[in-house]
Amino acid sequence: MDGTTVDCPAVDPQAGVDAEPRARDADRMQAAFDRCARSLYRFVLVRVGGDSHLADDILQQTWCQACQHSGGVPPNEVEFWLRAVARNLIRTHWRRLGRRPRHAPLPDAELAAEIATQLTTRPLALDYLSRREVEQQLLLAITELDADEQELIVEHYFHGCSHDELARRRNLSTRAVEGRLYRARQALRSRLNHLAAED
Repeated sequence: MDGTTVDCPAVDPQAGVDAEPRARDADRMQAAFDRCARSLYRFVLVRVGGDSHLADDILQQTWCQACQHSGGVPPNEVEFWLRAVARNLIRTHWRRLGRRPRHAPLPDAELAAEIATQLTTRPLALDYLSRREVEQQLLLAITELDADEQELIVEHYFHGCSHDELARRRNLSTRAVEGRLYRARQALRSRLNHLAAED
């Protein structure tokens, strides 16, 4: 060395202790957000009437709030918490705007209950599914499901993926996928039966 002195910053012995859990919380939140980003975006997009720019903006705001509160959310509640944050941001947006546009769907408890009943008795007819109000209620209910259930239903019923293909994608047996799809349908019926007004 040439004899030059270098001032080193004082080291806080607690800094490393506090930073490590914060970094773990941030990593956990990042992983949870990445895992459910598609389903969360779908949740927002349906509720803003298909406005992709607004959906992008609300998803970005949701991520900002997630970064600020990463340590305060229990791991098993992160996905539910993210949806609640996004829902509140949507409500705040409509209040600031002074109105909710007509093309943004509202839950219809009576129609949702009718769809749930039909789901338990027979396959839904194509002409019934093509009705705009039926499609909206289904999308509102589907996007309330957790990310795994949502993806299974969307891939199987909307994209036409077979049980075998779903099993390959998830490295599961076909029987396991059938069981998961059954539980996802049960969850969807439950969401339709309990679809509450989102004012």
